[in-house]
Amino acid sequence: MGQIIRLPVPPAAFPDTCARLDTAECVALLAMRWWVAICRLNEDPMPRIAQGLARAGASKAAYSIDTLMAVIARSARRTLSIHRPRCPAVSTDEQHLLHAASLVQHGDSALAEKVLRTALISAQGAEFALGPLHGVATLFAQARLHFRRRPAPTACDPAQTWPPGLFQDMAH
Repeated sequence: MGQIIRLPVPPAAFPDTCARLDTAECVALLAMRWWVAICRLNEDPMPRIAQGLARAGASKAAYSIDTLMAVIARSARRTLSIHRPRCPAVSTDEQHLLHAASLVQHGDSALAEKVLRTALISAQGAEFALGPLHGVATLFAQARLHFRRRPAPTACDPAQTWPPGLFQDMAH
C-alpha cells in the first residue's frame, strides 16, 4: 500500500490587483477606499459605507470601519496610499490593512498590532485600532465574509532602492 504525504501549501501572496482579492478583502477594501474618498470631500462617509456593506450582508460593520479609518487617519506616521474606489490596483498600504484584518479574524491580534505599528501608524494608534479592527473581523465573519490567510505583504526596503538622482547625469 502506498502512503499519501500531504505537503504544506504556502498561503497565496497578497495580490496587487483587486481582481485577485477574495470577497471579504474586496468588501473591506472598497469600504476603506470610500471612507477616504468621501472624507476628502469633507462629507460624512457613513451613509455610503453602510449602503455598500449592507449589500455585502455586513451592514453592522460600518461603524467599525468608520472608527478604524478615523484612528488610522489620525495616527498615520506618513501619508498612506489609499487608492480611489474603482482603481484596479492594490497599494502596499492597503495590503497591510487587509493583512491586519485577516490576522485579527484568525485570532492573532498581537501580530496585527505589530503589522499596523510597523507599517502604517503609531504604536498608540495601533493599540486604538485593534478594537474597531476586531469589530470588522467579527462582523465580517458573522456575515460569512472570511479573510484568507496570506503571508505579510512585501514592503519596499529603502536600503534596496536606488537613491534619488543616482543616474541624474546619465543620458537617456
